[in-house]
Amino acid sequence: MMENLKEHRVEYFILTIVLSVFIVLIYFFRFNKGMLILLTGIGSVFYILWGIIHHWIRGKLTRSVAYEYLLFGFLVFLLFFTVLSF
Repeated sequence: MMENLKEHRVEYFILTIVLSVFIVLIYFFRFNKGMLILLTGIGSVFYILWGIIHHWIRGKLTRSVAYEYLLFGFLVFLLFFTVLSF
């Protein structure tokens, strides 16, 4: 795991920075349901794209990996959307 982290530190740095900004924005807009849904959608799309690009650069992108990122991103968005809709 540590070799993987050292080898792809730029990719993981970008992921860490964007997720940190995402968490700050979620906290900042915690009372605005519409903005929270929008931020969750943007965060899910970023996660899907980051995962696919990350595996593509490593040469390990397969359909099942892409489907896994799509499914997980969609399920997280759906969970947030459902909770925030009430």
